Amino acid sequence: MSASTQKSIIKGTLILTIAGILSRFLGFYNRIFLTNLFGARELGIYQMIFPVYMVIFSFCCQGIQTALTRQIARPDHNISAGSCLLKHAVRISLFLSILCSLITFFLAKPISYQLLRATECIPCLKILSLAFPFVSLKGCLSGYFIGIQKSVETAWGQLVEQIAKIGSVYLLSVTFFSMAVPKAYFAVWGIVAGEIVSCLLLLSCYLYHHKQNSKQTISGSGHCPRSSGFYCRELLTDAVPLTVNRLSLTGLQCLESILIPHMLNLYLKNGDQALILYGTLTGMVLPCIMFPTTLTSSLSTMLLPAISSEHTKEHSHAISGIIRKSICFCLIIGILSSLFLLFFGNWSGQFLFQSATAGELLFRFALLCPFIYLSACLASIMNGLGLAGKNLLYSIISIAIRIICILTLVPQIGLTGYMWGMMLSYLLQTGLLLISIRHRSA
Repeated sequence: MSASTQKSIIKGTLILTIAGILSRFLGFYNRIFLTNLFGARELGIYQMIFPVYMVIFSFCCQGIQTALTRQIARPDHNISAGSCLLKHAVRISLFLSILCSLITFFLAKPISYQLLRATECIPCLKILSLAFPFVSLKGCLSGYFIGIQKSVETAWGQLVEQIAKIGSVYLLSVTFFSMAVPKAYFAVWGIVAGEIVSCLLLLSCYLYHHKQNSKQTISGSGHCPRSSGFYCRELLTDAVPLTVNRLSLTGLQCLESILIPHMLNLYLKNGDQALILYGTLTGMVLPCIMFPTTLTSSLSTMLLPAISSEHTKEHSHAISGIIRKSICFCLIIGILSSLFLLFFGNWSGQFLFQSATAGELLFRFALLCPFIYLSACLASIMNGLGLAGKNLLYSIISIAIRIICILTLVPQIGLTGYMWGMMLSYLLQTGLLLISIRHRSA
């Protein structure tokens, strides 16, 4: 690995990490604020719409964003080619997102009744549908900046999104909805506001960046070096398998998320209590466990273009060095996080959310941390090495194990069954990823 590549990865990781930590702190404050605003039950309803959000994001944005990053990072693509790739990615992603917005808005009622089985989700879904075009445009712009290894813009986008999300919910709660009973859809307006503001910021950064590059290039060099068909093929060749990968994975993740409250209802024999426990798990406990992924996900984001570039050049020694350092970093963060939650998990739940249940669950889920963080990093490495197919297979196996445990164990022993399902699934997934990466890098 060259000194410039290593420096770029370290610098990008640090920038995204700092922004991620600040964003997570703001996100924590938002969770605490929402919990105090409308309680664990409404927080559970708010969390129930995210499976729909995840499916649409995977379909419209994620595959195209990752493909765009990989294509722009290629050594044979210059600045003009990068801009052309971005334009085609935006056209594809925007078309898909507008289509999904219309479908979600007009089919919010059957989705809530038949899929989520919660009528309170209807207004939440209608409001959420307004955000999808901005999500797609923001995703493409973020993928572009990561591809050219300029992480400052993406970092600012994360921060501004969180600030807008929190600020808008607060303003709505003290103005337009000050006399209304606090409901979950208050928070969904925050999602829409955050996506719009973040999208506009990244768009402004791109226009400024494009203008500066135009001044530095000779006349005529700003035109696309190749035809539109060529760039569409380049993008879709990468994006289609990645999108199928993400959709398959997200579909199973959504099934997992939807099944948890229903299986908890069978265990507790009380729908409201099941929704409260689901809100505690997904709105309080899991965000705490995922907080250190700010460090690991920042590394994963910067690893994709770096490994893709080194893989294109066939620098196997450089790739091995990147992989070893990344694994060590993730293991250190994971072990330290587990120790913290084992000793201070109960206190953290009480201090942050005034919830003894949240504290108990943090303690019980503590040992998952190293495997969750490491598997996410290894999955990014797999994508950079062009092993998206195997990555999909391992992820499907992992989630299938969790779903089986939800269906069989949760109705009998509650969330303890879900914890064992997560432990088994992440252990197996991490092992399979390590074997594949070692074989490929060798």
